[in-house]
Amino acid sequence: MCNAFLLHFSPFCFAFQVRFEVVTSEASYCRSLDIVVEHFVKSKQLGALLTTQDRNWLFSRLADVRAISHSFLSKLEERVESDMVHFTVCDIITRHCQRFRMVYVPYLTNQSYQDATYQRLMNENQGFKRIVEKLERSPVCQRLPLRSFLVLPFQRITRIKLLVQNIVKRTTPGTVEAMQAIKALKLLEKLIQESNDSISQMKSIESLVSLSAKVDFECRTLPLISQSRRLVREGPVTELMDFSLKDTERSVYLHLFNDYLLLSLQKEGGKFTVIDHSPVSDLRVENCQTGTLRWISALSRPQPEVDFSAAQGKLCILV
Repeated sequence: MCNAFLLHFSPFCFAFQVRFEVVTSEASYCRSLDIVVEHFVKSKQLGALLTTQDRNWLFSRLADVRAISHSFLSKLEERVESDMVHFTVCDIITRHCQRFRMVYVPYLTNQSYQDATYQRLMNENQGFKRIVEKLERSPVCQRLPLRSFLVLPFQRITRIKLLVQNIVKRTTPGTVEAMQAIKALKLLEKLIQESNDSISQMKSIESLVSLSAKVDFECRTLPLISQSRRLVREGPVTELMDFSLKDTERSVYLHLFNDYLLLSLQKEGGKFTVIDHSPVSDLRVENCQTGTLRWISALSRPQPEVDFSAAQGKLCILV
């Protein structure tokens, strides 16, 4: 239809093609989800080789993703059948965004665990590797590996957003359809941002768990793991000591978090002994830009310290 009247109705045809692509691509996506759930997730041979934890990390909530995707596709198909030429899709997307959020945010957040679990099982569990490769050789997979199916939800949510962006571009501004498209786009962008924030928070917690296993406290103990804590910067600095001491300087390792600063002595094997820590709000820093200025500052009479703690919560340490 569009090709025959392209010269006269190109804006309408372009918008129609994008809307239709939302439906056809969702149908293709659902078929792929059916394959991974029925062929891999429900495989008894594969299930017998997986612990409950590995199964959760590897397949996360794929079955839930499939269920919601099929529900979404069903609504899209009903809309197309009601009017094959002037059907709309963005209001349906808007109504499903909350349901998308319930499954996509946890699935996307689990990505690092999924990747690590898959790689570990392929490297260390020969039975798992053998069964996966056997299942992948089935004609139903069309020569696609398991990993290509596992990343589909990551790709799909971005694809829907791009399609809705194109609908916004191809739709007459100010119309009901345009307003629906803009609303759907904002909700999808919010969903993706929430997923990214959740992924960042998960990575921060992982780094805190890893660091917690590497430190011991010479001073009072500080519980490191917190959902609101994130590492801003880390690295070695030189501490200038009292000139009455034999050693006038030593290397100290800093871990600067958004809420705390840890001072440590680095040990062998990547471990640390924490010698002091302080809330960022209690810190005062003095700007010493060069080695010469540091020595002049050390040899001169004490100067009033500059308080950066009130500077919109941002701490700048120049060494």
